[in-house]
Amino acid sequence: MIIFATIFGIGFLILVISLFFGGDSDFDVDADADAGHGHGVFSIKLVALLLVGFGATGFGARSTTEWSMFQCSMAGVGGAAIVGLVGWVILRAFYASQESSTVNDEDIIGQTANLIDAIGENRNGQVACIIRGRELTFLARSADGKAIKRGTPVKIIAKTASVVTVQPIE
Repeated sequence: MIIFATIFGIGFLILVISLFFGGDSDFDVDADADAGHGHGVFSIKLVALLLVGFGATGFGARSTTEWSMFQCSMAGVGGAAIVGLVGWVILRAFYASQESSTVNDEDIIGQTANLIDAIGENRNGQVACIIRGRELTFLARSADGKAIKRGTPVKIIAKTASVVTVQPIE
């Protein structure tokens, strides 16, 4: 019985640590270069959920039934499968919502935007555009260096750092 409690405790401890200190292997380099999220079947969070499911089910079966250690272990495998599957579905939904909020340069270039602050000759202005249902604003400069009036619809043709290059739509 102690082995099931220990397995449960280790899995729960890993979940608590990942709650406070992040999780899997999430990190970004240079603001946009993604280095991987560990969204697979063997992510740290999912393995911890499998341990919790196995330990809790095995402990419950061992303490409330007359089953053998093997039978309790098989019940633990079933519990791990159920908890792991539910956890995987929930984690997958969280990861999908995080990924859909990321806006890449490819999403920006080619978009139509409205000039909300005029672009002076060889100066920056500001544009607003809708990307993935959100209004985003960017500093903007004219592709040919000429002034563009406020309210003019423009097309984003390039992006360098946080400044987009635009040209009026004719």
